Amino acid sequence: MNALLPLQMALGAVALGPLASLGSLLPRLQPSWLRYTSLMTSTLMSLLWLLSGALGLILVAAPAPNLAVGGIPLWQFRLDPLSAFFLVVLGLVGTASSLHAVGYFRQLGRTGLRRVLIPLPLFLSAMALLLLADNAYTFLVAWEGMALSSSYLILAQTQTIQARHAAYLYLLVAHLGALCLLAAFALLCHGNPLAGNDFSALAHEVLAPGLAQAVLLLTLLGFGAKLGMAPLHVWLPEAHPAAPSPVSALMSAAMLPIALYGLLRIDWQILPPEGVSWGLVWLALGLLTAGFGVLFSTLQRDLKRLLAYSSMENMGLILVALGLARLFVAEGSPTLAALALSAGLFQTLNHALFKGLLFLGSGSVFHSTGTVDMGRLGGLIRRMPQTTLLMLIGCLAIAGLPPLNGFASEWMLLQAFLLAPQMASGTLQAILPLTAAGVVLVLALASFAIIKAFGLSFLGQPRSVYTAHEASLWERLAMAFLALGCIFLGLVPGFAIHAISAVNALLLSGNSLGIQQPWRLTPISPERASYVPGWFLIGIAMAILLTFLLVWWRFGRPLRRVPVWSCGFRGARTARMQDSPAGFSQSLLRIFQPIHHGRLQPDTASKELRVELTDPFWVGLYEPLQRLALALSRQALRLQHGKISSYLLYAFLTLVVLLVLVR
Repeated sequence: MNALLPLQMALGAVALGPLASLGSLLPRLQPSWLRYTSLMTSTLMSLLWLLSGALGLILVAAPAPNLAVGGIPLWQFRLDPLSAFFLVVLGLVGTASSLHAVGYFRQLGRTGLRRVLIPLPLFLSAMALLLLADNAYTFLVAWEGMALSSSYLILAQTQTIQARHAAYLYLLVAHLGALCLLAAFALLCHGNPLAGNDFSALAHEVLAPGLAQAVLLLTLLGFGAKLGMAPLHVWLPEAHPAAPSPVSALMSAAMLPIALYGLLRIDWQILPPEGVSWGLVWLALGLLTAGFGVLFSTLQRDLKRLLAYSSMENMGLILVALGLARLFVAEGSPTLAALALSAGLFQTLNHALFKGLLFLGSGSVFHSTGTVDMGRLGGLIRRMPQTTLLMLIGCLAIAGLPPLNGFASEWMLLQAFLLAPQMASGTLQAILPLTAAGVVLVLALASFAIIKAFGLSFLGQPRSVYTAHEASLWERLAMAFLALGCIFLGLVPGFAIHAISAVNALLLSGNSLGIQQPWRLTPISPERASYVPGWFLIGIAMAILLTFLLVWWRFGRPLRRVPVWSCGFRGARTARMQDSPAGFSQSLLRIFQPIHHGRLQPDTASKELRVELTDPFWVGLYEPLQRLALALSRQALRLQHGKISSYLLYAFLTLVVLLVLVR
């Protein structure tokens, strides 16, 4: 097969995006036809990227030539195993989100649809173009296109002050990150990021140690701002709840991993390894991000904000895995590095599946009930049984319960930590067990948060009066597509590890994990540890069957119905006596109060207690920066006083300074 075929197929799908956006502007097109044609085109684009990425991983042994569109060196593209893997991630999430959007946006008119359907294909195309970019110019153009199109999508559903604030904050952080990336590429390309140097040529450049450290810092800031790394996360919990749920799924499950792709492409593949120090930085920032995200997710009342902070937690865990892999590389342990890197990439794929599923499910809940406030929901299992089942699969997967996919990647990460005592450095032998304990705490709190989300929303009785109906067929098909992915990768995790081995070979100079059986995971050797999901499935099935038989044998006779015991109080038990979001998390609210400074405040309208949280990074970092910027702006206003002679003097002095400095 032609090695260029997957790349050409992916670029052809990218070209469909602008065409779909222009097609949305056609006059007199019925809203239903407008919705179907545009979103089916987005689905086709995503399926082509999924197929192209799969072919790119299969054809790893074939050469991956560079392709310059129209012979112009500025537009250079390449599809290698790293970009192919993330193209698969984009294809999976893009397919599900586009299908879900067909049902989610069915009630919008022509004007509302165009607010969504014009930027959505451009957003998808920009993400794919970024993954295929092979030089700094193409990468930065795609990066900026991704930021601009997604900022419009945040405002597609609502134009409230909160939504505008979220879009503005997101765009501000995105552009600050883009400036850092522009400076980093300028240093990499010796001051000329438009020179057309492809990434493989940049990888052979010899950089001074100080220059390499500066590029590492700038790229960590630029990509960290996009993936929601603390303390650059402030846009994430604001933008995700404001955006429509199909867009939130794309931003969380596809756009955030693309920032990880940038770290792997630039900091790992192009820059020289910098020893232990930067591995520890990645490890520390990942643990901080995961811990902060999971703590705030447990205290949320809004379902989408809970999932947004959960995305931050998942990105932190992946960053921990990548940092651990860098430490293993620095210590000369390529096999352990392959294990940690495989765990991080597998978690990336799993995050795309279960987080995309949960965001789409939250959208179906909002579309059906008009709210995602867990204090008002409850009892949806009776009104939305199929959506509840699909959401349960996603919740079990993200909670890391076997035999679903979330357990496999988290188990691999913990296995990598258990092998850390083999490292020669005594300092790392002391640090890594503490980091592993922090990871275990994060995983436990993540399970707590997702139990809260599912229990309060779908179980019990409705906490308020609302109408609800089952999600549309398109929405359920999209969620079922991702749910089947969670089940498939949970039962045959070796299939994913085999595909990831091509990426390991690219990033670790040919080193990867050994051949894995599809139904079995063996990190290092079968004698040390192995995981067979099938045995867990058989055990769970037998336990359910045994429980059913015991219940049938013991309670087979007709049951006697009696009122529910209500702690000795007489009278009917009401839905308001159930756990509220604040009550469910009250223990964590008290334990971690010095961190989030949260407090319970009575809400006179709903007669409930609500949790008011304070982001310590916002108070301690961003508010002082905001006051400083405003003070500097007021001082700069003194220069603008309406005198043309003063303005000419400013221009003359600027020219003099430039003539002195630029020779």
